[in-house]
Amino acid sequence: NVIAGNNLYDAEYIRYFTGIKTIVLSSLCAYTKVSYKPVIRKPFIIANMNAKNFRSKFMSLLTDSFQRLKISVRIGHLRDIYKGHYRYIQLARHPGIIHIPYQVSIMSLFEHYRMNIPLFFPSLDLLTEWHYTYRVVNERTWDGISGHIKNASRISGVLGPDIPDPNNEFDRDAIRYWLKFSDFYQWPHIIYFNSTDELVIKLKTTNLTEVSSNMKVYNANLTKNLFEQWRQILQRTGPL
Repeated sequence: NVIAGNNLYDAEYIRYFTGIKTIVLSSLCAYTKVSYKPVIRKPFIIANMNAKNFRSKFMSLLTDSFQRLKISVRIGHLRDIYKGHYRYIQLARHPGIIHIPYQVSIMSLFEHYRMNIPLFFPSLDLLTEWHYTYRVVNERTWDGISGHIKNASRISGVLGPDIPDPNNEFDRDAIRYWLKFSDFYQWPHIIYFNSTDELVIKLKTTNLTEVSSNMKVYNANLTKNLFEQWRQILQRTGPL
């Protein structure tokens, strides 16, 4: 038998409740068949935010930072730019994507990363604070989706009291502990910001071509390693 997940968060979540060490098999998402090719004057994209109450707060903070630092950068929300369907090649023409994540692992993030698009994320400390205050990662827990957040799981974990409950939405330390397993804190070459001021500066000054090139190298190595992981698993399990 093989017990696996496509992200570290799920693997740690399974281990918390069962004690089982789970293999992490990343999603490849090679089907996009597109790579980063930015077009001049295309805006940075702000990816979808599920926490609607935070969207206006974030834009207010971002606008204040632009004005205070006297920096001008073109940005736009994904669904303001593309009202209906869009193609992967259209995303790859933008200079980068800003994520305020609503989940710890989302397929669109795998796609964006595999397309070598530079990605901007709040640091672990900043996301912890934003989630604690505004519940921005509102799909992190099942109860969070319905808006009925809890301070404990319905069943106990098996790892002992030193590991905080993954479903405790009222304890900063527990939130931070579990958010650190999110996909976007595992992969290299993601650009982190500790404030909207720092985000604005990094939007203006980051060498995006270099970042994308580094992502491309990482993706090539990951693909090779992932195929080897699957080869070993299939070899071990044998024919059906």
